[in-house]
Amino acid sequence: MSETTKSFWHSAGYIPWFTADTASAVGAALRALAISLLGYAVSGSTIAAGWLGTSSMIAQQVASVFGGTFVDRHDRKRLIVANAVVGVLAWGAIAVLLLCGALSFPVLLLIAVLASGINGFLGSATDAMLRSIIDIRYYPKARSLNEGRDATIAMAGSPIGGFLYSIAPWLPFLASACMYAVAGVAATGIREYGSDGGRIGETDGDAVKGGFFRDFLEGWSWSLHRKTLVIVLIVAALVNFGVNGIQYAIQLHLVSCGTNATSIGFISGGISLMMLVGSLLAGKLSDKVPVGPTVCLAYLFICLCVLPMALTDSYWIMLVANSLVGLPFPLINAMLLGFIFAKSPTSMQGRITVTLTVPAQVLSMFCSAVAGTLLPALGFHGTMLVFFAVLAASAVLVTCSRSIRGIPGASQWERTALR
Repeated sequence: MSETTKSFWHSAGYIPWFTADTASAVGAALRALAISLLGYAVSGSTIAAGWLGTSSMIAQQVASVFGGTFVDRHDRKRLIVANAVVGVLAWGAIAVLLLCGALSFPVLLLIAVLASGINGFLGSATDAMLRSIIDIRYYPKARSLNEGRDATIAMAGSPIGGFLYSIAPWLPFLASACMYAVAGVAATGIREYGSDGGRIGETDGDAVKGGFFRDFLEGWSWSLHRKTLVIVLIVAALVNFGVNGIQYAIQLHLVSCGTNATSIGFISGGISLMMLVGSLLAGKLSDKVPVGPTVCLAYLFICLCVLPMALTDSYWIMLVANSLVGLPFPLINAMLLGFIFAKSPTSMQGRITVTLTVPAQVLSMFCSAVAGTLLPALGFHGTMLVFFAVLAASAVLVTCSRSIRGIPGASQWERTALR
């Protein structure tokens, strides 16, 4: 075992943290498909089932805006445990109600919205704590490992959840509750790399705990006053909107063409598989190559992959090209986002998580509607060209940014400022 790998895995508290984070991700993946199936089963309405997912997403996004500040003001380990307990109670309750034949749609909606809102409020504690349990030198490898794990869970989670649901509707929710229980137990063993608790007032020496909204505004102010970070926020919003829009456009186009569900499923499976491959590459390269030039090439690669889909609607070309789109994302996240989190104050990790994720996810919420509107108006090729233009704009912003191009490799991060 190399010294880097040994030090990485032997960082105090990392294995309990990784176990808790992985168990939570598995718990969420197991119930993701099952909640949609259950929503339709108990309501008998696709509209009601659709609003179940939309309401949960809105609750999670709204709560997450303020959750980052809350996470930075409190003991993150306790918040991870609390979030796991809520997961056990919420999804365990659904399993019990199903077993008793007492679950109604209003109760399902209430539990799902409350659980999603609490997860949005507390969920950033896990990512926020990573910075305080490992050395900055190992941050890129830690993020690339997470990318590979998430891609693997994304590929396997929904099929397994669907299989469990086919055996018994309550089974995926019981399994999800058990995984959250594992996460809560594992989180109790997390130890921090430094002596601070990763909270406002205890990190970076000069931080002073103020009022909640003062801290909330401080997080956004810190991010928006750094040119590099502002560009990254804009680019992230554009690339997420473009890539997610392409996914919805492909799915809707294939459905309208009468393509069978299994073939449509291969589209999302292919991009998840390439993200897994990309995470392996990220693990090898993320701490060895300069961030700036590598990220610029990654964005150009994404554009090149999308271009064939704007010229032909061949299923096999679509499958291969769309799959390759996922290849560079783990490398981008491990290197560019890794640099940002590594250079952000430990006391602000929760708020920085919010400032990075909220803008991208807010735009992505409209992808399905935009794709559905453009397809009948412009056709498949025209729709793909629109999303290609959005991705091209993100690539231009990245390559034209001197501050992004100049980000060095991880070995030089300690001597490099985030401007």
